[in-house]
Amino acid sequence: MQPTIKKSLWIVGGTQGIGRHLKESLWEEYQVLSFSRREGQDFAEESVVQSLLSTHGAPFAWIHCPGSFLERNLLETRPDEWEALLRSNLWTFLVAARVLLPAMGEKGEGRILAFGASALKQRSAKLRGPAYFAVKEALFSVVQSLAKEWAPRGVLLNLISPGLIAHEHSVQESQERMKGKVPLGRLGTPRDLVGLVRLLLSPEGGYLVGQELVVDGGLSL
Repeated sequence: MQPTIKKSLWIVGGTQGIGRHLKESLWEEYQVLSFSRREGQDFAEESVVQSLLSTHGAPFAWIHCPGSFLERNLLETRPDEWEALLRSNLWTFLVAARVLLPAMGEKGEGRILAFGASALKQRSAKLRGPAYFAVKEALFSVVQSLAKEWAPRGVLLNLISPGLIAHEHSVQESQERMKGKVPLGRLGTPRDLVGLVRLLLSPEGGYLVGQELVVDGGLSL
């Protein structure tokens, strides 16, 4: 019997937090390649993404995890802080999409997952991290637009919006302050996201396109 050939999965931001846990959880099912700015792979630079594509070929799936957080009053958010939020949360995704989507589309199949934030579905004012949530709203709009454009070519894009997910690099003080608002009464862990990620990468998730899927223990209810 021929051994099963694992499909290629790129995890951007796979050295810490949610990305690291997904890498550790999925490596037996996929041929996982992990990339991080810490390791010299800055996905905000198109030449970097193009070089990785030339070296490794187009992946079946790409999970995009980068996303710095800022909890600051909107009018007090400095231009350099806006720039950092946009670069981390939005620009790295757009640059990578420009390079990877055509290559994935040529293969006729693919999955792309990005990460939002659970409060996006609440069409209300955001006083906790308003600049951060504004950028995440922009990311969701991009995901939806690309999802509609590329679904006919077999590449399916979706957005996962986690709630208060505790890990070694999360903003723990802020999360503890918000924990009492979670109906389940606890913070989430990266493990709470793995089942949904597996579904979205699988054939069973093949009819989900351009959706925001919230995993927040009921926080956004």
